[in-house]
Amino acid sequence: MHKAQRLIQLMMKVNERKKFTIQEMADECGVSRRTMIRDLMELSELGVPLYSETGPNGGYRVLREKVLPPISFTEHEAIALFFACQSLHNYKALPFKNEVNSALDKFFYYLSGELKQKIESMQQRLIFWVPPHEIEVPFLKELLEAALEQRVVTIMYEAAASKSRSIQPLGIYTMNGLWYCQAYCFLAEDYRVFRVDRVKNFSLVADQSLKLNMTNEHIKSWIMPANEDNMLDLEVDLTPEGVRRCHSEVWLSQWMELREDGYGTICTKMNASFTPWLVHFFLGLGMEANVKHPQVVREQIKSKLQKLIKQYK
Repeated sequence: MHKAQRLIQLMMKVNERKKFTIQEMADECGVSRRTMIRDLMELSELGVPLYSETGPNGGYRVLREKVLPPISFTEHEAIALFFACQSLHNYKALPFKNEVNSALDKFFYYLSGELKQKIESMQQRLIFWVPPHEIEVPFLKELLEAALEQRVVTIMYEAAASKSRSIQPLGIYTMNGLWYCQAYCFLAEDYRVFRVDRVKNFSLVADQSLKLNMTNEHIKSWIMPANEDNMLDLEVDLTPEGVRRCHSEVWLSQWMELREDGYGTICTKMNASFTPWLVHFFLGLGMEANVKHPQVVREQIKSKLQKLIKQYK
């Protein structure tokens, strides 16, 4: 085997192990102990963070993050990956903000001069626009980690009134530049959507006995859990202006039925946890939208309108 291939294979093998000895790795790769020592030294010089421990229980292990072997890309693959990272540029907060920036810098550094020039030219002509927000999202990464580890956490959530809640996050998503966390709320005993920037405190719950057993099928549908008891019929009549403004909301526009006169109707099912968002959205459309169902959305819009009337008397 060519030396470069052997080193790449070795890099992949050491990434897979928490700990190994020189002889174990030499036997597995089919080389002598001396060759393995030389190869490990070369990996270390290439930047693989290897740490050795002496003694009867000693050996080697990889520190910190895993290091990927070299990967070759076609020109179009390189451009696609660069702009995939670039599309996150307008987000002030990301679960991996620093990693995105450093990866983009490394990637751009090793491109050919011709490809760099092409990407710089495309940057002036291709923009992924996300409304920039200056809102702080201090616990974004922690909520994502809790979702990955299926841990119950306690948050202080700032809404109409601040409340302490124990939740089990299912996942996070972004819409219109804001971050949201879908979670099971043990206070409400139901699924809820939380604006991540409104989470003002975060801590892991020591006693994990509350934890729900989330199956793979459940997690796959975490944005809209397939629970018929938690679904409501949404029906909204729209004026032509209402149709135009609803087109900016992708998940609403896909359910829109248009008529020849420019008016439209939205008919779909929605998760009950989206009720607060729907109330604010359709209230903002004013006379351009008429929510026919569900009744809970109609009643909350009426209640907010009555409070507005009192406020502006």
